[in-house]
Amino acid sequence: MSTFSTRIAAVQDRVQDALADMKPRDRSMFIGLVLFAMVGVVAGSIWWMRSSIADLESRVADRQDTLRRIEILAADNAAAEEEFDALSKRLASHAGVDVSSFLEKAAEKVQIREKLDSVRKTTETDDGIVIESVYTVKISRVDQQELAKFLAEVEGQDMPLRIRSFKVRLRKRKGETALDVDMDISAFKVAAGDGGEEG
Repeated sequence: MSTFSTRIAAVQDRVQDALADMKPRDRSMFIGLVLFAMVGVVAGSIWWMRSSIADLESRVADRQDTLRRIEILAADNAAAEEEFDALSKRLASHAGVDVSSFLEKAAEKVQIREKLDSVRKTTETDDGIVIESVYTVKISRVDQQELAKFLAEVEGQDMPLRIRSFKVRLRKRKGETALDVDMDISAFKVAAGDGGEEG
């Protein structure tokens, strides 16, 4: 018999001797107290285990939520990179186009070349990714239809341009109505390009 078994047997003998010496009423109270303590220990253990499991489940749910957010951010980042690559290719495809020449050709195509007074580059900003060049465009004595055709021609060529400001003055002369137009147009190109002209 091992030492542990011997000790258990000795404890059992002591408990039996103690119970034998007790009155029946004291013995019942003692046994009830022991049973109550055992039930308390078991109930406390169950409560602690459930609390630990709930805490672990909460942590797992938090980690899963964090993982979902990371996956969403990764997908958004991939989409943004694809969009940036597409825009970079578009900008690069027009990097060699001179904006002034492009606008003059558009005006000639819609037959208002003589009404295009000037195309002048005013400012240029470089944010390290994209270079934005602003051109001031002046058109005089056009009618609404001619202006609409010119704008449609400019926008229909997929050039990386954006109209920043648009001012129209009405001019009446000899019963005829014409428009004088001042526009600021931004042209964009990739900052890390190969040094082509603005486009």
